[in-house]
Amino acid sequence: MGLELKCNVVNVEDSRIPGIKILTMECDRATIKMDIHKDLNPVEKGEMINVGIYKSVPQYVKGVDYVVQGYVITKRKQDDITKMYISLWGYLLILSTPYGDIINEFDYMDKVYVKLWK
Repeated sequence: MGLELKCNVVNVEDSRIPGIKILTMECDRATIKMDIHKDLNPVEKGEMINVGIYKSVPQYVKGVDYVVQGYVITKRKQDDITKMYISLWGYLLILSTPYGDIINEFDYMDKVYVKLWK
């Protein structure tokens, strides 16, 4: 089980923390902002990428796909937007969606795996 999205990388910007990039992705059912180390970033602005969030380790190609483990730290609803915050061991992923039901399977402190692949 999990959530898979097709996303367009609309921005890659420097964080205030040295060596960290912030990816902004517009996806088919959500928007994602994600911290990532500059040496591990697999995409550039304007590229398409797949993003998956899973409760178990997904299949991946070692050295090609980006896979990281984290925890759902909170879910919030404000107006008509539901946000899910995932801590990736010091990095942060924020998924915002008007389709709150797509993240119903995830709950607070769930261990999750985030995968980026082309």
